[in-house]
Amino acid sequence: MSSITSSIPVVVTPNVLATSMVGNLSADQAAMAKLENQVATGRAVNLPSDNPAQAANILQLQAGVARANQYSTNAQDGVSWLTLANSTVSSIMNVLQQVQSAVQSITGDQLSGTTSAVSGLTAVVTGAIHQLLNLGNTQYAGQAIFSGTGTPAQAYSTTGAYVGAGTPPTRTVAPGTYVPVSVTGPQIFGKSTTATGLLGPTGVLGRILGDLSSKTPTKINAAATTELGNLQTAMTTVEAQAGTLGANQQAMQGFANQATASATALQSELGNAQDVNLAQALTNLQLQQTSYQAALYVTSQLKTTSLVTYL
Repeated sequence: MSSITSSIPVVVTPNVLATSMVGNLSADQAAMAKLENQVATGRAVNLPSDNPAQAANILQLQAGVARANQYSTNAQDGVSWLTLANSTVSSIMNVLQQVQSAVQSITGDQLSGTTSAVSGLTAVVTGAIHQLLNLGNTQYAGQAIFSGTGTPAQAYSTTGAYVGAGTPPTRTVAPGTYVPVSVTGPQIFGKSTTATGLLGPTGVLGRILGDLSSKTPTKINAAATTELGNLQTAMTTVEAQAGTLGANQQAMQGFANQATASATALQSELGNAQDVNLAQALTNLQLQQTSYQAALYVTSQLKTTSLVTYL
């Protein structure tokens, strides 16, 4: 048994052929335009339509780079704050140690209230109070570093009263992670209303100054015993805060390094995603131009009547 197959010949009319060739020319032109744009911009994806999935990936990477750079900036600013805060606290400790040494050096003549013997000590304490007030109002970029979230430019008044408020400022260094960039004045200097508060007329330094200025053996003895003990307790508090600031500075530096590394890695990934291989793009453009020229030549060989038919 045999089967008979028949086929219907496919006839390509000039109109169909011309339409197909014009479509191919348009596609070649679009491909050339895309490659030319890539060569000009150095980017593999210039429009979302070039590669929708890659375009979405690029947007995500760009957002990631921006976040990492912001965290790095925040952390670097925090490091600067904390560096200054640590330096300032070290200076505060130096001043307090000078007062401690002066009070510990009180002798029998000074206990008797001899004017010449006491005047040197009062000068040391008076100078220390002025230095501490200046250190307490240390600023970073116009912000008093110990004023908390309160009065920006000043933490202490000229009388030693704390005029700051709130909590220490922080910096956001990672998603949901905040690191304090300082401590508040009371955390360093204590409250003047307490026995170990350092500043103000009723602070321990003010009391020591008052005791020495009285020139009475009882008061001078109080400065050398009771108030010296209060001063040493206050110094322990300052040392503890210095430790806190030091730990925060180390943590902040770690976050700064981490954010910088993250930004660098994301930037590299972004470059791989969006940067074009220029040599390959130039080669592809040359091939596309050759293909287009060939297509133009073939199209030009069509009979004029065929072109008129579809035009």
